[in-house]
Amino acid sequence: MKWLPSSHNLIFALFCLCASLGCTFDKKEVPEPALPDTVSYNLNIQPMFNSICNNIGCHSGSSSSSGLNLTDSVSYYNLFLKHEIDTLNPTSSNLSRFMNSNMPPSGRIPYDVSLVLKWIEHGAKDN
Repeated sequence: MKWLPSSHNLIFALFCLCASLGCTFDKKEVPEPALPDTVSYNLNIQPMFNSICNNIGCHSGSSSSSGLNLTDSVSYYNLFLKHEIDTLNPTSSNLSRFMNSNMPPSGRIPYDVSLVLKWIEHGAKDN
């Protein structure tokens, strides 16, 4: 039997199809890290702001979005000045509400929302 180039292509295509159908893998969701017992503004919250919120056109500098500047030196003060924190009713805090709805624009990050909420629930200390 003489093999034609097209028959090699057909055999190769069938091999690839069989190989891909036989390969399966489990999608394992990576669990979110556990929240720390004590949430520190300086160790947990500000670094989160730095990595997610402090981008050009977002919450960085004097022309920050919604006037809320979350850069290192002024963020804690601005959260209270702009009435973003309500320690008596943490889930009603603007910071918590916005993070649960539309911030960051790239998509809500449940771990970060939980971290901020826990920090507010424990008095939103500058620690």
